[in-house]
Amino acid sequence: MISFFSSYRLPFHPMSDDLVTRRISVAATWFVVVSASVYAFIFEPGKSGIFPACMFRTLTGLACPGCGSTRALHQLLHGHVANAFVLNPLLLIVLPILLYVLVRHTRWAITGATPVGNRLPASAIYGIFFLLLSFWVIRNTSIYPFVS
Repeated sequence: MISFFSSYRLPFHPMSDDLVTRRISVAATWFVVVSASVYAFIFEPGKSGIFPACMFRTLTGLACPGCGSTRALHQLLHGHVANAFVLNPLLLIVLPILLYVLVRHTRWAITGATPVGNRLPASAIYGIFFLLLSFWVIRNTSIYPFVS
């Protein structure tokens, strides 16, 4: 016996499941970014609000490359760029790059374009890794007076 529903087909919908998933993930990412920014603007890290402690710093007593990022973001959101730089200079370098990547990915999700693969040469990736590792070592010495 053949049921009516087994032979019924939904009409073609031009938006693929992949595109819908991409758009939902981009919308969720922007929601998290904006919500976290509002929270970091309202509550000062270390004095109020609920902010996670750095596990690396808790275990070793040393600062990781991300230590001071939340406090720096709070200062940056209030317009205190110099204070943010003192707390975590790497954040001021990386944040515009991350925002550019998020905006570019959002544009791909909205237009339905296929994202371009990684175009960074291996030497650039190694250079970024060396920069991050150097920052991690230098911020735990007395070479530069880091606050965090």
